[in-house]
Amino acid sequence: MINVNKVYRSVLSIINKEQRGYLTPDQFNKIARQVQLDIFENTFYEYNKSLNNNKSFKINEEYANTPKFIKEKIDLFSVKTTLTVTTGVAQLPTTTTTETELYRIIGLNTTNNNSILEASKAEIYTLLKSKLTKPTVNYPIYCRTGYTLNIYPTTITSVNADYIRMPLDPKWGYVTAGVAGNYQYDSTTSVNFEIHPSEEVTLILGILQYAGVTIKDRDILNVATSEKTNKTTIENQ
Repeated sequence: MINVNKVYRSVLSIINKEQRGYLTPDQFNKIARQVQLDIFENTFYEYNKSLNNNKSFKINEEYANTPKFIKEKIDLFSVKTTLTVTTGVAQLPTTTTTETELYRIIGLNTTNNNSILEASKAEIYTLLKSKLTKPTVNYPIYCRTGYTLNIYPTTITSVNADYIRMPLDPKWGYVTAGVAGNYQYDSTTSVNFEIHPSEEVTLILGILQYAGVTIKDRDILNVATSEKTNKTTIENQ
């Protein structure tokens, strides 16, 4: 995890260095959420790219094992849980009534450790009609619609799910003291960034990019963009 107060203070320090403006806590929280999601989703792209780059040879050096290092970042969000199935229907884990915490399903298995294969709605219709392909307890299938899983056969009552969850929204919590706009950090209502500590520089640069747009300061935007580009160039060498 990365401390949200440390990041916010770093961002404010850079922005206020030449009295270029101010980023309010609410503005910061909105930007921080978006940047964390950007980094989170880019991790999967980087993992896929690293696998393709290294597929022609075996990596023996522990510290040079890029795919393994990136996978560790993804594993921070790996979850194993058991879902209750009622007449063939299971609900995905949710953080609110409208949003699922699930980002990507890794795999579903029955309690007997039989893999449950995914099928589209069109495939489900065809499979259920045929006696030869009709799903059984040993060869089950599922179809996902929104936050709902339809599992066949409907006699299955629970499944083990492996999935990648979304990161929690970061939040710099605060209380106001004295004059309006005097914000004081409140750790009890704050939520730290959940991404890997190695992403701290990328995180700060990303927030500065958005901050440059928010406070309409092109210099901050240009500097942050340039630093982020240089960092990416060095990493890809």
